[in-house]
Amino acid sequence: MIHLPVRSLRAAPALAAAALAFAFTPTAALAQPGMPGQPKLFKAGSGPDELWDVTFRMEMPGMAMPAQTQQSCIKKGRSGSEDAIPRDSNCKVTDLKVSGNKTTYAIECSGRDSMSGRGEIIATPTAYDGKMWMKSKRRGQDVEMTQVFSGRKVGACTDQSEQVIASYQAKAQADADKEIAKVCTEGIDKLHTGMFFDKGQICESRQKAYCERVGTHHRTMQDPAGFKQVLAKYQAGVVKEAFSACRLDWAATVKPMCAKAGAAKDWQIVGSGECDDEVRANGPTYCKGRDYYLVDRSLTWLCNRYARLTRGAGATADAQGSPGSGSGSASRSSSSSSQASAPPPPPEAPKPDPVRQGVDALRRVLPF
Repeated sequence: MIHLPVRSLRAAPALAAAALAFAFTPTAALAQPGMPGQPKLFKAGSGPDELWDVTFRMEMPGMAMPAQTQQSCIKKGRSGSEDAIPRDSNCKVTDLKVSGNKTTYAIECSGRDSMSGRGEIIATPTAYDGKMWMKSKRRGQDVEMTQVFSGRKVGACTDQSEQVIASYQAKAQADADKEIAKVCTEGIDKLHTGMFFDKGQICESRQKAYCERVGTHHRTMQDPAGFKQVLAKYQAGVVKEAFSACRLDWAATVKPMCAKAGAAKDWQIVGSGECDDEVRANGPTYCKGRDYYLVDRSLTWLCNRYARLTRGAGATADAQGSPGSGSGSASRSSSSSSQASAPPPPPEAPKPDPVRQGVDALRRVLPF
């Protein structure tokens, strides 16, 4: 919208200036009749303001757009007050001249839709006609356009633009608040990353509720059954990130749970990767030196994790005396004894056993 210094204009040119400003008003299109869903910015028929029919069309070299007509309610006293004229911070009106009922001007607009132009308006108290010639660049090429516009006073009206715009702004804010509340509630339920609830983020006001929910999981997961329940709903990485966001100690949470799982011989939890102290404590007793074919299948999680922890450097440390393993010489003696007690190979190869072949294939995958 264009800022015009209307204090320097007489009455008739001021109407022309208002018409020029209206042509640049983004909310002007909202007043077009027959546009479904558009707010009515004025009430026609009676009131202190002036109702105008405004017609305009755009022309380009070799092309003319159809004319459009809409009604505009010009607020009483608007033409006599500079503050009532719409403004556009990107456009500046220069070289403004008034001679009788004719106003001429030049215009420069910067920014994304930069352009330059000149125009003229011939106005009376009840009508105006004008043209504006504009030039801009599109994709490196000069584009010339001409806007032809006119206005006729047709009656009285009551301007309601301020109330309508305020109402729509309030509704837009309410809709935005509703969507934000939905996102935050979903974030709490699904333990979305804590950044949503950090200071300055969209869900900052719900940070307390978020951490209260995380705190509930913190207490629940100190029991093996609760640990399984939470990880059946969320991935471990999601829960750990939520704990970090709410400054909860993951290790302190799972330590009592692991102790309970070890005491209950819940080897699936013990071998999950979160209870390695329990694995090291129980692995030598239940897994070390066991024949793969004879090991109890319920020990698979425990022994699989134990083998991963003790292979390579871990195995060396274990041989030197990990919890429950005894001395290094005892470990080597046990290993030698195990090898010595292995049955000698049969005099001739037995017939292939499909079941044993399948077990052998699985053994090559598992590390123990």
